[in-house]
Amino acid sequence: MAFDDLRDKYDFRVHWHPFLLRPNMPPEGAPKPEAYLKPSPNSALQKAGTKVGIDFTYKSTRFPNTLLSHALLDYAKDDVTKQNHVAELLFKKYFTDGDSLGQETILAIAEKVGLDKSGVTKHIVDPEVVENVRRKAEQWSARGVSGVPMFYMNGQRMFSGAQEVEVFKNALNMAAERFPVQTVSNS
Repeated sequence: MAFDDLRDKYDFRVHWHPFLLRPNMPPEGAPKPEAYLKPSPNSALQKAGTKVGIDFTYKSTRFPNTLLSHALLDYAKDDVTKQNHVAELLFKKYFTDGDSLGQETILAIAEKVGLDKSGVTKHIVDPEVVENVRRKAEQWSARGVSGVPMFYMNGQRMFSGAQEVEVFKNALNMAAERFPVQTVSNS
């Protein structure tokens, strides 16, 4: 919504970077404790999700290992539109459908977004790629990121967590004024 309100004023490019909430999660994930399985329609998470079209159903009974998801986002990083679509589908698969985000799901998402399935398959199982994704996630932790979402605008850390549209708009305006992006001229 904030982007829509400011689209005529700014050119937005959203980039997704890896961050592991549970960096030691086994590949198969882990069962969720009972407290994580009960939806609360009045919770801040439910309300924030409803505002942006995410239905937190609490269908998933496991915490996933998200390395493959991040490897898919890494594969799509050169096309911000596709990368954003991948992120949205990953959220839907986990938070709404209750999917475990395994390789089959990752490949189905890649195909739905129009990514080369063969290229994605090679990418997400490449030990070097997976280790690079893990290192990037560790770098964000080393920079002080301890939760998601975390928002950087024009290279500057702005805020964390779900926020109201006005907070985003104010942050976007401030980032444009205080931290303008340097454009490179080809002339």
